[in-house]
Amino acid sequence: MIDEKIIEEILSKNSELNREKILNELVLEKQKTSNLINDNTLLRLIGARYGVKSELKTNFDGKLSISDLISGLYNISLMGRIVAIFPIKFFQGTRPGKLVSLIISDMNNLLRVVMWNEKAEYVESNKLKPGQIILFSNGYTREDPKGKVELHISQKSKIDILQNNVNLEDYPSIRKFSTKIGEITPELQEVHLIGTIKKVFPASRFSRGDSSEGIVLRFILFDKTGELPVIVWNEQAESLKPIIKKNAMLMLVNAKVKLTSSNSIELHANFNTYIDLFYGKKNDGSLSS
Repeated sequence: MIDEKIIEEILSKNSELNREKILNELVLEKQKTSNLINDNTLLRLIGARYGVKSELKTNFDGKLSISDLISGLYNISLMGRIVAIFPIKFFQGTRPGKLVSLIISDMNNLLRVVMWNEKAEYVESNKLKPGQIILFSNGYTREDPKGKVELHISQKSKIDILQNNVNLEDYPSIRKFSTKIGEITPELQEVHLIGTIKKVFPASRFSRGDSSEGIVLRFILFDKTGELPVIVWNEQAESLKPIIKKNAMLMLVNAKVKLTSSNSIELHANFNTYIDLFYGKKNDGSLSS
């Protein structure tokens, strides 16, 4: 049953709205979340957009998929396959800490998972690896600066590595979400792809405006549909030198699509891009080189 007090509170702070508009937004949110989230929780999420703050507490038992997630949910459980693990980041301030980001997949989508402080130690200790199926419990969702939903894993959250009673086909590798090189256009902005290195150019150094030195690494990546230049910058260029070799097969997650001054397309790897050797799958779905 809809809590009319929530609607009244939204209307009291937003004179331009009416009850019908709020209910229409509720219908849209229910469609987005496949009716898995109750009406009053969704109303509170809608209210947050219009300046009405309230505590959101929701409980799920692993039934949500990535495409069901919206920002502002608490106490949720989600399963996915790890397809990428980014380097650990350390931060200073009144409360120093660390975090690590993962990219996970389910049947229909990819999601960034941000793990904080002691949960980042799962990566430091090498417990988490690409290819594993993970159950995250008691997580919460937030929007990143670009408006994309992320799952955050904190001290109260739980991480389980699943090995039994899991249908591996429900959690595909990055191959399912990759774009063929010949299909990449500037409108895509960011892409995931798998390709083989055709040519590697010597790394070059350059001077920044602050007199510090940077490094840039360039190589040509191809698949059956075409080829594209890839440009990798600075710390990431240094770290990738050992694997950037001719005929190596790579996976790129969140590669940035750029149009050059000559109207050709190239891919750039920034801090948000994951690059690694691509490994195929054995018949049981596990990874093999």
